[in-house]
Amino acid sequence: MSYKDFSDKINPFVGEVYNDVLGNIVAHKPGMGKRIMLIAHHDVVRLMITHIDENGFLYVKPAGCIDTLILQARKVVIRHKDNEVVGIIGKKPIHLTREEQNVKVAYENLWIDIGAKSRAEASQMVSKGDYAFFCADYEELPNDLITGSYFDNQVGLNVLLKLAEQFCEANIPWDVYFVASNHEEIGMRGASVVAHSIKPEICICVDVTHATDYPTMNVFRDGDIKLGEGCVLAKGPNVYPALFESLEETAIKHKIMYQVEASPYATGTDANVIQLYRDGVKTAVVSIPCRYMHTPHELCSKKDIESAINIIGKFMV
Repeated sequence: MSYKDFSDKINPFVGEVYNDVLGNIVAHKPGMGKRIMLIAHHDVVRLMITHIDENGFLYVKPAGCIDTLILQARKVVIRHKDNEVVGIIGKKPIHLTREEQNVKVAYENLWIDIGAKSRAEASQMVSKGDYAFFCADYEELPNDLITGSYFDNQVGLNVLLKLAEQFCEANIPWDVYFVASNHEEIGMRGASVVAHSIKPEICICVDVTHATDYPTMNVFRDGDIKLGEGCVLAKGPNVYPALFESLEETAIKHKIMYQVEASPYATGTDANVIQLYRDGVKTAVVSIPCRYMHTPHELCSKKDIESAINIIGKFMV
């Protein structure tokens, strides 16, 4: 879902939609009651072109946390002005690496091949500072699972859209701000700015969290979060205890599946900076379990997305 798509889709359900300088999208449903912000980031991890060599190959650095080991031979799409350019991420093949093959791949040993023969030709197609994005089809798997690129945080945006649609004609006791924040992946900068402008009393952050129900995971080290068993309520210092309890009580009362994630430190979500605004904001984090985060093929469950919509929706009416 693009930046513009979110604005267009949520617009019919709210009073106004506007953008700020940092690229946050704010959709406001005016109401009588406490000012609550429901936030999900719309930015994604991607690769920025930093150099074009004399033969037309593109070198990149990551915008966000991306494991270089998953990049070789991936198809990417580079957005240049109004155009999209297809590229393939290249690396010396295993047949020629010999003693190097067990060494972690560095970004200087990867490049994007767009078929250009020279720097001049490549520069007609792309520019330094352009972004390359993962390219993978959305597909449905058995057991209500879905896979595709950028579920982090498309699923969070979809939760906000569904809630805005539900609340459109409802008389709810809140002054609601639906926010698609920018720059979460590079330091939660958008959330910091939007908290300052909206001044929420309560905030629920909707994001993804790591599912740990696959080989090599360790429940003692990595937690015990499963796909298909409900959304995840974070519990720890980044979450206001009474708000966590209210969300949990809502889930229990309405028999909605949920899981609890113990988060003894900051959660790694926009809630980190929002909680610290001025005298403090009552925050909660509702997450969708996700396998293979920050890869071209993330995997989530439709049941968990529905669980998040139901818990937040019931809590607010």
